[in-house]
Amino acid sequence: MDYDQLPPFVKESTVFNADDKIQLAKIDRLPTPQDVDEITSLPEIYELLNAFIGDPSSRNVHLQLKAKEYLQDNQLDMAWKVLLL
Repeated sequence: MDYDQLPPFVKESTVFNADDKIQLAKIDRLPTPQDVDEITSLPEIYELLNAFIGDPSSRNVHLQLKAKEYLQDNQLDMAWKVLLL
């Protein structure tokens, strides 16, 4: 993916620095909706999704923080799955 093709919520994120955004742009293809749905049962993801019910702004920030953790562990695909929740 080209850097310019990053979704606005990634480009405008204050959680990701420039290097994070460049790393996110290196993905060949985005995960499918089915791929994304599969991670919702993981304990850390399930807990995160339920912690911020009714507060989408905080939820999005915490999902981006979780995605950043995955990026730091070189798990690009997992980072994208979290971002697309």
